[in-house]
Amino acid sequence: MEVRTVVELKVENISKVFMNDKNVLTVLRDVSFSVSEGQFVTLLGPSGCGKTTLLTIIAGFQFMSGGRVLA
Repeated sequence: MEVRTVVELKVENISKVFMNDKNVLTVLRDVSFSVSEGQFVTLLGPSGCGKTTLLTIIAGFQFMSGGRVLA
């Protein structure tokens, strides 16, 4: 009997760059992961590392500079 894993969320090569007149700030670079049915995932990291930016991109509240989110 074959057990199939159902992928509920797939994040592929997400990048986010903020730009103004003089500066370019890359806050996410090539972030990739998948979450399967029944898995529990936590994002950990120091303040300012891009956790909230990644979550707002996944939720569709913010545009990404590159990559894709499949749900």
